[in-house]
Amino acid sequence: MVKYVFLIVICASSLLGSDIMDKANSFANLKSASSKNLVQFLFQNEDKYLDKEGNIDSILVLKTLKDNSLLELYSKEPQEIEMTFITQQNPLLFVRVITESLNSMGYNFFITKKAAKMPEEFLWSISLSTQNIPNPIVLNENLKAHGCKILDIAKEDNNWIYKINSHDAKIDTIPLGAKVKTSLKKPLVPYMLSVGSNMNTITLWAHVSDHWYPKISFYTQNLQLIKTLEQDKITQNIKIKPPKGSAYIKIEDKYTLENIKRGLSVLVE
Repeated sequence: MVKYVFLIVICASSLLGSDIMDKANSFANLKSASSKNLVQFLFQNEDKYLDKEGNIDSILVLKTLKDNSLLELYSKEPQEIEMTFITQQNPLLFVRVITESLNSMGYNFFITKKAAKMPEEFLWSISLSTQNIPNPIVLNENLKAHGCKILDIAKEDNNWIYKINSHDAKIDTIPLGAKVKTSLKKPLVPYMLSVGSNMNTITLWAHVSDHWYPKISFYTQNLQLIKTLEQDKITQNIKIKPPKGSAYIKIEDKYTLENIKRGLSVLVE
């Protein structure tokens, strides 16, 4: 009986080692026999590449490959790259966080290929044409800054597949101090503010030379729209109280951001 148990353990260990090697080979740039041998050498100790739950640590695998010049993320000619992101959490917030993370890396143009809400998961697949494949190690740091954790990464041809825990996801917002009037720069996109526990009211001022037609939207933590306020006349200042359940406030102009090209001033009380 002991003999059989021992064999089962050995087989399971071999299978796990094979999984780690398969993952490393799927990421690696294997152009020579020496590079293949190097991969074999680097990943011979599979325990090193397991997380606390016993799962393969994809980021550590990728870092090891990169540190040993085995991860090729550049091509001489632009190529079509597909990226698939999977989560079990809120789709709206998830897409926003992924978009912000990619934008911060300089990837501003991509096309949605598929968005599917399944019973237990949400899948978002995009494609982009680039010479520089988004570095998964850098993307991991950006996602961590947004409260997300990469659970696994897989690569199938030109498709990079990310499984992500976005339970604690948060979007980029403008930091504001309480009872301090803050000047906001010219907006390239609508302003997004976070509603903190210290925010009872918020007062906004437009520059005297601008023509602001306010459009102010309130969202929950999951980016569900609660309420939108709009004004059809030019407004110099406005004081608002966030409705119950608000986590984020989006501030823009009803027609064009050029109407507030000199920025706004904000006071939180």
